[in-house]
Amino acid sequence: MGIQAWFIILGVGAMMLIVLDGKRGKSTQRIAGLPDRLQHLSTVSASPSRSEPLEEVPPLVTADATGVEAALAPPLHGSRIGAATRIAGKVIADEPVHIKGHVTGTVIAPNHTVSVTATGYVTSYVEGSGVEIDGHVVGTLKANTKATLLARAHIQGVIEAPRLACMPGAWLQVEVAEQDRRNRPKVAMVS
Repeated sequence: MGIQAWFIILGVGAMMLIVLDGKRGKSTQRIAGLPDRLQHLSTVSASPSRSEPLEEVPPLVTADATGVEAALAPPLHGSRIGAATRIAGKVIADEPVHIKGHVTGTVIAPNHTVSVTATGYVTSYVEGSGVEIDGHVVGTLKANTKATLLARAHIQGVIEAPRLACMPGAWLQVEVAEQDRRNRPKVAMVS
């Protein structure tokens, strides 16, 4: 066996060690991040009433290399619509919904958070307890508690929410409707 064969065997062995070490590091990171989420969940009330939905934990926000805010780590539970997924029709969920793909139709999760990431695109109707948008929404956006529009949000249509947070950089061409105590809509134009 020549010297070249030994170098090939050593190279393959080194590559295997690197891959195995990377997998070990990822599982360690996942396990290390779990106690923080569990500790935060333990601060939620132990006996919620059935008529009120639990308040969701918002995703962590940080600045990336370009200084643009980016949402990190979607919740570990709930429905996820991946970036390569396209849905035409209705999505009705009784759990959080995290959208990275395209939905042409309706997304409804009235007791949970609906998140549309920077790659997400929804046309027609989005409803959730809390709605966080960092992608595109064309149509009606209804938040039962709060709508949050992040820096890369691109919204066209109608927003109905008792509270609206809009980060710098979001693009809006909407009517904003707020329900008052007598359920009469208040409408204001935002551009």
